[in-house]
Amino acid sequence: MMREPAGQDEYGSTNPFDPDEFSTLNTMGPAVGSNDFEKYAVAVIIVFGALIIGGLMAAAMAFGHRNGFLFALGGATSAWISGNALLLDRPRIYALFVGIAALMLVASTLTLVL
Repeated sequence: MMREPAGQDEYGSTNPFDPDEFSTLNTMGPAVGSNDFEKYAVAVIIVFGALIIGGLMAAAMAFGHRNGFLFALGGATSAWISGNALLLDRPRIYALFVGIAALMLVASTLTLVL
């Protein structure tokens, strides 16, 4: 029988916990170490950003503004690409796509207002 690599079970999934050290299992979480509010802030930004972009799309569809919907869709796509750039540690590309998203969402708002 072939031996599995360390840290993997027979199905190939990894286990982040040392099976011999379950005493620290209940002490893990956001309260350990320092107050890390960055994850929660990012979650709030994502949720409210999605609500704003989704609201712009819905408003543009409701009022029959095709250009407003397409600008909102482009802003959402640009924001999605910027999230991937952030994950890949490309801050300049991230900033570029956030700027593009902001401009497209402002354009979408202007098509609804004017």
